[in-house]
Amino acid sequence: MLTANGFCQQENSNSQNSDRVHEIDSLIYSNVLTNRKSRQLFKEVKSYAENGDSEALCLLGVFYKDGIGTPLNFNKARRQFIKAYSSGSDKGAYSLGYLYLKGLGNIKQDYLKAIEWFQKSDYPMARHWLAKMYYFGYGVHKDKARAMELLKDNLIYNSEVLLEQFDKNDEDGNENTKRDNLPREIESNPERGSYESESILAIPPSNIEGVWKGYLMEMDWSGKSMIRSFPVGFSVGKIEDSYGAVKTNVEINETSIESGGIWKDGTLTLFDSQISIEKQYTDHPDLKILNYDLLSISFTEKNIDETTYLIGNLESQILQWSEPGPPMILVLTKEDIQLSDEALASFAEQDESFIKLYPNPFVNDLLIHYELGSDSNVEVKLLDYYGGTSVEIVTNSFLKSGQHTHTLSNNTLKAGLYVIQVRVNGQTHSKLVIKK
Repeated sequence: MLTANGFCQQENSNSQNSDRVHEIDSLIYSNVLTNRKSRQLFKEVKSYAENGDSEALCLLGVFYKDGIGTPLNFNKARRQFIKAYSSGSDKGAYSLGYLYLKGLGNIKQDYLKAIEWFQKSDYPMARHWLAKMYYFGYGVHKDKARAMELLKDNLIYNSEVLLEQFDKNDEDGNENTKRDNLPREIESNPERGSYESESILAIPPSNIEGVWKGYLMEMDWSGKSMIRSFPVGFSVGKIEDSYGAVKTNVEINETSIESGGIWKDGTLTLFDSQISIEKQYTDHPDLKILNYDLLSISFTEKNIDETTYLIGNLESQILQWSEPGPPMILVLTKEDIQLSDEALASFAEQDESFIKLYPNPFVNDLLIHYELGSDSNVEVKLLDYYGGTSVEIVTNSFLKSGQHTHTLSNNTLKAGLYVIQVRVNGQTHSKLVIKK
């Protein structure tokens, strides 16, 4: 998770303010911080930032990014990080690169912009992430020598730990392509037809009941390249009521996870479904395994050579970092069919959901993000899932083409399941969201 630990350069900071900003930094993620105290700290940091203090500018961006003492606002966070960089802050440039690297909130994921900001920064974690991008070829031509050089010159523990693993990987003669860790039992079947995904019509499935098996694919942050895959079993029981309540079971890494869920409009929303996955490489020996909260899976159905496949885009949250997990894709079938690496990867090309929500589940603030292809009449509503009644109208207006983000702030909203409904010129898009 991007935090304010390890502050910005001192060019535009005075020592008295710096001490106080460090003190506030130690408080903002403490369990004893109340909403009232959060608002007080936000106002105090903002006053330092308005006087041009570079450390306060960095921290103010974090307040906006995480919604601490103020509504969640990634556009304001981005502007504060730019101001911090302009004030001489290497941390400000790193913070911007991190937003673009993972595409947090309503920030569009962009490797080239991430690299641009990382390269402007001498902040150690910026150099660390830049080394990763060269090693794996994210947004640049793969250059392991350059990656190793960056890590060797970066005198922080994270880089030391990662460098040791990269060195060992090369000594073992492992060619670290993005598909190194695919299960070896996947073999090509020359008797099967073409798996070119763009030639196969994908439609939302009407039903997902039954027992399925296949693979969970972990993608890079752009969602376009497969890093590795894991065998997975997946079963869905019969729909229990008119709301789409179902029982599910996911088996991965020899662990079985049972969960309740809601099946609606091609999306399965899961409750209390958590899995643990070992990291491919770790930056710290105490963090070799990440715990994921599985939130929802949006399915499409493809029929290839008379075989039905379910392709699911999985949304998750990394619990240790309280941020979204990388894109993950399920490829499932009810038949015993082996796929080549190339065939498996071809299923990765999926359309993104029209509505992007952040975070989901949410506590106080929810960002609702979408893109219009043309000027349109738009109505955005929050609906109670079980009652179907309108809880709040977020907007009802004529909007220009392009990207739009609305912030839903409702401190009186009860915990539960809700629907975000976006109507564009009469066409309805919806997505479930959980309020904690």
